[in-house]
Amino acid sequence: MNRIDRYIGNSVLWSFLIVAVVLLGLDFALTFIEQIKKVNDNYTLQSLLQVILYRLPGKLAEYIPIASLIGTLMGLGTLAATSELTVMRAAGMPIWRIGFAACQPILVVSLLGMGISEFVAPKAEQKANLIEKFKDQETGAFSLSGGVWLKADNNFVYIDAADDTGTLYGIEIFAPNQQQGLQQLAFTKSATTAKHLQGSTWQLNDVTETFFFPDRIETKSTPHAEWNVSITPENLFLASQDPETLSLSQLLNYQIYLRQEKLDASQYELEFWITALRPVASLALVLVALSSVFGPLRSSTMGGRIFSGVLIGLAFQNALNLFGRMSVAVSFPPIIGVSIPIIICLLAGIILVRRRG
Repeated sequence: MNRIDRYIGNSVLWSFLIVAVVLLGLDFALTFIEQIKKVNDNYTLQSLLQVILYRLPGKLAEYIPIASLIGTLMGLGTLAATSELTVMRAAGMPIWRIGFAACQPILVVSLLGMGISEFVAPKAEQKANLIEKFKDQETGAFSLSGGVWLKADNNFVYIDAADDTGTLYGIEIFAPNQQQGLQQLAFTKSATTAKHLQGSTWQLNDVTETFFFPDRIETKSTPHAEWNVSITPENLFLASQDPETLSLSQLLNYQIYLRQEKLDASQYELEFWITALRPVASLALVLVALSSVFGPLRSSTMGGRIFSGVLIGLAFQNALNLFGRMSVAVSFPPIIGVSIPIIICLLAGIILVRRRG
């Protein structure tokens, strides 16, 4: 029986790998076609290719549930087309045992995907973001878009990009006049980079300061200046990243910080549960695929199985996005929104498998 389990598992695993490569290839091609218009003297074709390649590990982790579904349909469908599944069933092998054999490689791949999401994808995504940001900084201009806005010590701070070594890029500091409130600025300060020194002290580089007086405006430039801010380097770095690009540990740490500051952490909580429950989602979709192979797709062609898998995968992904975003909008725990489509798939798969078996 172990040999049969390995045979089924290998069939599903190879099908999964083929589907994952095809999905990544399509993503690469579509992204390249969409982003090629951004290529110029500062943002070269080589830079664009680097950005796309750096983002592939994160894409792979995201595609694992859908690739698991389609891979299982293809792997088991191939065995069904050659009547091998029929022979296994005639020999007394229950459907749950076939499902168990199919789930084993998917579980291993899902755990590998968790490792990629935790250790590989965030660092690669950070490098991709910095390459994109640098194309604007090489012109010496700040676009004030695509970065992050923060309120720190009564000042409003814009950060274009950051890395995990304690370096900020493209900083704009807007300080309101305390007597006039938010209606008038006291000064603005911009710097190309900022390096953390110690405690709450940062060193700003290539600094331009503009002071607003009732009768005049003064501007001065200095190579270096100190900046004292209460936010830690780690939190400044996390704030400058998109939630979907952070690892589980980073999402958890930043949630804690936001709650301590009495700020909304629902977006980061949503991304945390989407990533944390990805292996469960993969197994749920494998059950749906298993019930389909022994049910309505038993006599379907390979093209029909792939098409059905794409439709089911798209429906699942849209439901995940819908319920997840809805949970943030109506302020109920994101874990509930993420869990709803996964539980539906699990229950549907279990019920249908029991009926087939």
